[in-house]
Amino acid sequence: MKIDNITLNNFRNYSKQELELGKKVNFFIGNNGSGKTNLLEAIYVVALTKSYKTADINLIKYGEDYARVIASVNNKNRKFQLKLIVSEQGKKAMVNSSEIKKLSDYIGAFNVLSFFPEDLMIIKGSPRERRYFIDIIYGQIDKNYLSELSNYKLILKQRNELLKKISESNEPDMTLLDVLTEQIATSAKQIVSMRELFVNQINSSLKSMYRFLTDRNVDFIFRYNPSVYEDIENALKSKYKSDIILKTTNIGPHRDDYDFLIDNLQAKDNASQGEQRLMGLALILAIGDIIYKIKNERPVLLLDDVFSELDHNRQNRLIKYLNELDSQTVITTTTLNNIDKSILKGSKIFRVQNNTVREEHIYE
Repeated sequence: MKIDNITLNNFRNYSKQELELGKKVNFFIGNNGSGKTNLLEAIYVVALTKSYKTADINLIKYGEDYARVIASVNNKNRKFQLKLIVSEQGKKAMVNSSEIKKLSDYIGAFNVLSFFPEDLMIIKGSPRERRYFIDIIYGQIDKNYLSELSNYKLILKQRNELLKKISESNEPDMTLLDVLTEQIATSAKQIVSMRELFVNQINSSLKSMYRFLTDRNVDFIFRYNPSVYEDIENALKSKYKSDIILKTTNIGPHRDDYDFLIDNLQAKDNASQGEQRLMGLALILAIGDIIYKIKNERPVLLLDDVFSELDHNRQNRLIKYLNELDSQTVITTTTLNNIDKSILKGSKIFRVQNNTVREEHIYE
């Protein structure tokens, strides 16, 4: 899966910018604050319909009415165009000029995996941030998961509204609560099963990927911690009293969490920031392998400031690995001084300066 070209209109700091990307590694070089990351964000947004870090309205260039990103994508020699338009009235997603009404039908047409500094929050942040990270990625891979997650959220909303009514009523409708509890338990069971499968797939290559990046022979494990695992319906019914008092559903997939463990120690408490960044990168590369096994197509990788925790040898090893994967990659950096020219074959270099991007060099 590759982007042939991408056009930005009124997106962040860019009035209009057209780019023709290379099929392998694309480097965007510029000073901090020059707008390099905004280019990665544009690719992320056109793939997933939303930013990873801000509200839709903030994507629009100051003083303009809309922002638009258009990407021409090549997937197994099948070419199609994605277009996302953001305005104060909302957003419109289109495939080959046809509007897609349900964003869930749009997501997954074009797979991206990103590594941004903000992704450290999946390790040291809240359970909600970890759930969101996994849901966004898994939703691209498996439409059934995305559909079931939407179904679960709908039932959860209905159940929470009913709990509020029951808590305020003298004649509560417990029969309807039983019905919604049965429905949400059925959905929860499927989500837990799918999440467990996905985490097992990740762990099949996570340790070796982390060792590749760090040369450290340690056990790196990504662990799934469901808030309720077995006999979900009865577990939910046992919480009726507290759910009614608190007016919300207190257990279920919306309360699940994930852990990152290094030699059985919590990474968020025992790993340095540099080590956490490398864990996040290892996780992204491992998930890239899963997508390839499932879809026989590599996702586009977006790597922001990825060199900051890698020494000279590891930087070169990573670029060589990415080129051998034949995975289209977009990397932002301030310099390529540590990269051996011998491994840049097939790479494109872009210079980012003064709200403009220009192609600087192609390594044949």
